[in-house]
Amino acid sequence: MQKGFTLIELMVVIVIIGILSALAIPKMFGVSAKAKAAEAPGVIANWETLNSAYAQETGVAGNYAAIGFQDPGATSKWFKYNDGTTNIVAMVNNPFGDCVKTTDTFISTYVAATDVYTHSGSGTAIKGGKCGLYVPSFWP
Repeated sequence: MQKGFTLIELMVVIVIIGILSALAIPKMFGVSAKAKAAEAPGVIANWETLNSAYAQETGVAGNYAAIGFQDPGATSKWFKYNDGTTNIVAMVNNPFGDCVKTTDTFISTYVAATDVYTHSGSGTAIKGGKCGLYVPSFWP
């Protein structure tokens, strides 16, 4: 008696592995894009906290140096950030998923008098847009 697998058994296993990988691989690409897009809301939240504390002490919004915010743009592979006093713009620096370089931006605007932030975006990085769907926690 010979021991081993028949050709049909091996083919069935290969087909099963192929079906499972066809289902899993697209899901992994979406998770990768969500992980990359998750950088912007965290950085923006840090800027908002620092700017709010600064505004409560001085009555006005401050730029990066004044509020003690370190620009992550030099080390960030995925986003470029502006140095605004009343808003921060996270602009897509390298495309990922459905996000497009320089046209997709996440924006937080701050009003010091009321200590209120509003979130918006441009390109497909708006609520309901494909790029914006990667960071649902960013939107009110």
